[in-house]
Amino acid sequence: MMFMKPVLHELPYLENWRWLSRRIRCAMEPDEPRLIDHYLAEGRYLVCCTETSAWTVALTSFRLLLDTACDRMLPWHWRCLCLDQAWKPLLQLRKLDGGEHGQRWQPLALQLANCTLLPSISFAELMQGLDDE
Repeated sequence: MMFMKPVLHELPYLENWRWLSRRIRCAMEPDEPRLIDHYLAEGRYLVCCTETSAWTVALTSFRLLLDTACDRMLPWHWRCLCLDQAWKPLLQLRKLDGGEHGQRWQPLALQLANCTLLPSISFAELMQGLDDE
């Protein structure tokens, strides 16, 4: 018996998920850690209730969190939160990896394991850089 998942109109849910991703990537609410959980939950909802690929959602979520963590222009505590949550979509990728040897997720795990956060650029450093131009 084949399981049929309900198909909702994908666009409004996808747009909401993307808006949440922009809020994370731009640190629009750096003092709201629940935003990351909300984004990951919306991604799970997309997979569950639309035709959006689970692999795409997990990979996009992982990249978003890791890229945000490495962005020195963002606040340090926000970057740390993103790095701390990046394992969640990575774990999902591992579960989904149906490749011949199940190793598509491993280079991503290596990226996460080797991620070293450099200090965020301070406002003073930013202003100094502008003055030097």
